[in-house]
Amino acid sequence: MTEIYILLAAFCAFIALGMEIALALVAAVVAALVFSGAPTDLVTVPQKAVSSMARAWPLLTIPIFIMLGEVFRVSGIANRIIDVTNILVGRLPGGLAAVNIVSSFFFGGISGSASADTAAIGGVMIPAMKAQGYPSRFATIVTITSSTLAPIVPPSILMILIAWVTEQSVGDLFLAGYVPGFLTMLGLCVLSIAISVRHDYPRHPAPPFREAVRLVLDAAPALLTPFIIVIGIVTGVVTVVESAALALAYSFVIAIFHYRSLRLNDLVEVIQSTVRTTAFVGLLLAFAATFSWLVTFAGLPDRVGALIEDIQIGPTAFMLVCMIIFLILGCFLNAGEIVIMTMPVLFPTAIALGIDPVHFSIVSALSMVIGNVTPPVGLCLFIGCSISGDRVEDLIGPMIPFIAVMVLVIVMLIFIPDLVLFVPRAFGYQ
Repeated sequence: MTEIYILLAAFCAFIALGMEIALALVAAVVAALVFSGAPTDLVTVPQKAVSSMARAWPLLTIPIFIMLGEVFRVSGIANRIIDVTNILVGRLPGGLAAVNIVSSFFFGGISGSASADTAAIGGVMIPAMKAQGYPSRFATIVTITSSTLAPIVPPSILMILIAWVTEQSVGDLFLAGYVPGFLTMLGLCVLSIAISVRHDYPRHPAPPFREAVRLVLDAAPALLTPFIIVIGIVTGVVTVVESAALALAYSFVIAIFHYRSLRLNDLVEVIQSTVRTTAFVGLLLAFAATFSWLVTFAGLPDRVGALIEDIQIGPTAFMLVCMIIFLILGCFLNAGEIVIMTMPVLFPTAIALGIDPVHFSIVSALSMVIGNVTPPVGLCLFIGCSISGDRVEDLIGPMIPFIAVMVLVIVMLIFIPDLVLFVPRAFGYQ
């Protein structure tokens, strides 16, 4: 266990010094191997980093989904999704808040990224809500908390990472994300409407019937995108990577030829943004793989399993403890980093306790994504504030009820596994 103590101490020290997370991971591994006297050559570190990426073909979907989200954001197709959700829920009290949340649910089925959702939906909805008389803080909080739906609703980059680390079916995790995503969306909508009624926020009138039909037909090609991805995977017609590639090709076709909203200059922006994000994610995953390898090499998963067995903690209590751990880690790390660092340890223990792997993965993912909106490093929190001009510290108190709703949904899913497993079982998951 000496390697683990040095590994964790070195990692915390490097982070405290301001080192980038990817570099801190690999530097901590090197420090642990050097100072613990482990019988392993340092050449193992780059070998593990390269080999982990070389055999992880499902990770090819990550840059494709990143580019897919960028195409929809840059081309303005996200605005059409907002128009459709306004027809559905705009007339409710605080209608634009509900439109914001439901739009995140639909856009999450395209981008798979919380930060992309915040930028695309928030760039439209925050100014629109402020113009209609909603307080800036309320508009920003609704935007950033609902953006956490994106990593849950398929296609989800986070689910692909979990499937890779835990060797599960991406299709099963995709299917399992629908009901939890819908319940979270519903909870946030109910809370937003209750706040809107209390403060007499305005309703947003729905368009006339003819205009509504026109808007729905206009947005229909865009709304088909998530179905292309999920149906292709579930039916086995295409692989995960192939379905992502098909969806990306489809997005280019509708953006360039149908909507005619993607120009050559826009393609440059799409490619540059995709490359930057992919490079960061790729480096993080490669170095995190070495971190996970050392954790496993040192026997930490076995020790954690033995500890759980000794204290005789039950499956439900274990999942509640994991939820708390993920909520705390989410304040300092993004969800992808938490997956890489914790799943190799906690997932085998969950399986040993008889917890369904899909159930555990979905509950874990929901717990992790809350970190996108919690300080000090919540990325969506800072993106939302940059759009609205609000100060981060002014959002903390008003945001607590929204976080409480998301935690309440997670607790409900822990106690009622069928809410997670119903859809995968309907498609043959055993």
